Amino acid sequence: MHYLILFNPKSNRGKSNDTVKKCANKLKKNGHTVESGSLLDIKDVGAYLSNLDKAVKIIIIGGDGTLHYLANALMPFEVVNDLYIVRKAGTGNDFLRSIKKKEKGSLIRINDYIKDLPYELEASGKKRYFINSVGVGLDAYTCYLVGGSIQGKTQGSYLKSAYKAFKETKKHNITLTIDGVKKEHKNVWLTLIANSPYVGGGMKISPKSKREDDILEAVVVKDASKFVVFLILPSIYLGFHKIFRKYVKFYQGKHFILESELDNYIQYDGEPSYPMKRVEIYR
Repeated sequence: MHYLILFNPKSNRGKSNDTVKKCANKLKKNGHTVESGSLLDIKDVGAYLSNLDKAVKIIIIGGDGTLHYLANALMPFEVVNDLYIVRKAGTGNDFLRSIKKKEKGSLIRINDYIKDLPYELEASGKKRYFINSVGVGLDAYTCYLVGGSIQGKTQGSYLKSAYKAFKETKKHNITLTIDGVKKEHKNVWLTLIANSPYVGGGMKISPKSKREDDILEAVVVKDASKFVVFLILPSIYLGFHKIFRKYVKFYQGKHFILESELDNYIQYDGEPSYPMKRVEIYR
């Protein structure tokens, strides 16, 4: 059997080459043939797929950011080849956390997980798909800080960056419209629209989210002092932030429009962008 290992050289703080070598050596020991290459070197995805032998099995090395990139690159095409990810690759892989009870083994087939995804509808009409979540405010600014962290995307670096972010983040007012019902929210720290329970390398921010269903969940943290936010942040790892009912709100739906009074950071599966004032999400 022939395997093609495609890796993201930016994943895992540039250490993906080690994972590629370990994966390739293991496959070769089991009698398989292996070749490898960088995902970022593929310029024409359609042509690349059409020229690829359909029997070749593709292994993707990378974390959530890699899967975000992959899902958007592949969405216009019918992928015939089996796609796999390595269980221990990338950094802080929240996608794996959400499916690990269902999927066993070191290689996990992901074809069914990267289709029929929720998406942001941009002003241009373009769709940007996401696998885990889209966040605005404190969460997104934290992702921006983590991206510049020497430690990379670990639980520790995420929590450390979150504390730094909440010192610098400005509370803001938003209008959140869910399935046509509009609601004003004042003094908001963060708004996250989730397709999966986890964010930030293991923070269980949306405990009831299931990527298999057709519902998204918005989590809004608001009206809290910095001291209360300081208490809320560590409780998110186990999903205990639900006890802060006065400050943490959960809303479910299929169509979300978030409008912010201020320019804000936004994150897509942990990949930050700036500025943002309006985002429209569909499931």
